[in-house]
Amino acid sequence: MSLEISGATSEDMPQLVAIAAECALEVDFVAELSRSYARLLVAREAGTRCGFLLAWRAADELHLTDLGVTAPYRRRGIARALVTELCREDARVVFLEVRESNIAARALYGALGFTELDRRARYYSDTGEDAVVMQRLLR
Repeated sequence: MSLEISGATSEDMPQLVAIAAECALEVDFVAELSRSYARLLVAREAGTRCGFLLAWRAADELHLTDLGVTAPYRRRGIARALVTELCREDARVVFLEVRESNIAARALYGALGFTELDRRARYYSDTGEDAVVMQRLLR
């Protein structure tokens, strides 16, 4: 696998919109590209855009807001590589919320050193599901 991860550009937008839609994520990529505090990473394998990660930075904290990988590329380490790349930033901590029922994502984050910090009751408006708040200390 020849995976490349870099900052997203406007040229990436059509494919990122398609990945987000496939993953049932709502992301305004044009707005995110214009925000100075947004970190939008794109994963490419052999030139094909196959995943993205969106995080926001506030002081020395990062908040991972969205992570999506297109179906043909799942279970191949792409999400892991995107999160690992984010964790290389000069920050103190990374936070995220994940659906309580998303066992695969919770396992991935746990394997990457994230620990459960809290729960947010009825966090997801579409289902009323709770969110698990996780954190990883970077320094």
